[in-house]
Amino acid sequence: MKIFKGKRIIVTGANGFIGYHLTKRLIDEGATVNGFIHEKDNRIKHLKDHCSIHRISLLDINNLKSLVNEIKPKIIFHLAADVNVDRSPSRMSKMMNVNFQGTVNLLDALDGVGYDCFVNTGTCEEYGDNPVPFKEEQCPSPVSPYSVSKASSTMYCSMLAKTRDCPIVTLRPFLTYGPFQLSRMLIPVTIMKALKGEEFKMTKGEQTREFNFVDDIVDGYLKAAITPGARGEVINIGNGKEYTIKEVVTLILDFLGNPITPLIGVLPYREGETWNFYCDNSKARRILNWAPKVDIREGLKKTIDWFTNNPDEWRG
Repeated sequence: MKIFKGKRIIVTGANGFIGYHLTKRLIDEGATVNGFIHEKDNRIKHLKDHCSIHRISLLDINNLKSLVNEIKPKIIFHLAADVNVDRSPSRMSKMMNVNFQGTVNLLDALDGVGYDCFVNTGTCEEYGDNPVPFKEEQCPSPVSPYSVSKASSTMYCSMLAKTRDCPIVTLRPFLTYGPFQLSRMLIPVTIMKALKGEEFKMTKGEQTREFNFVDDIVDGYLKAAITPGARGEVINIGNGKEYTIKEVVTLILDFLGNPITPLIGVLPYREGETWNFYCDNSKARRILNWAPKVDIREGLKKTIDWFTNNPDEWRG
């Protein structure tokens, strides 16, 4: 997509999992990338020689406005967020401050800049306990402070697109995995436990989820930024293919030669467990001409290869 060559672009949350991969792709496309990060630079250190890194809080409105006006971006990919999905109401104040107010501040700082597109990041968590497959026209049904804050941000972005004709699109990426995912999510944890030969406790694993390779998700972001018909829309980015947790764990361990035996059924299901979680991606296919390219077997092999060949990145 050479359309990004030379474009001034901001990526907030450039040090996050998806943000890192998006930043890398934009650099490869020849874009002039400004990565906004808040704290650690563990991933982005690999790219710092090829883009400008700014350590800034989206809550620091004065410095934010100054920096945005200096950069004068044409495209903004907004991925910065506190993504803790704990359901405790005690997290509400921080979530609304960081995720919602941070988004408001960023859009306020961009007022008058004349940008071409603002790609906001929503979350599949906004659907909560809605029936599957999740569709964009369903009313949000948040089940955590995180999903409340993201649903609020989505509605704010939609309001600006509608009332002020701001070129904003919100993407709702579904569960994503791939290289450099250093988190407590299922796939990286399973791989790391297996490579370390550590005990791996899990539930019976009967609940289903969809799993998207990060390159496919990045493709969705890039297409959203250059598709005029996406402005003002909320769009799911996911493959819509569901697998049980047990199936995915079994597949990973098979690829690794079964170095450990998972303790299936040792852990209880979470209170209020969501049993099925996958999307309808027909809107992304229709508006963005986007479709997933990497199936789960190929994606898992690529991810396992990265963890196997880069132990210094994740071994404590």
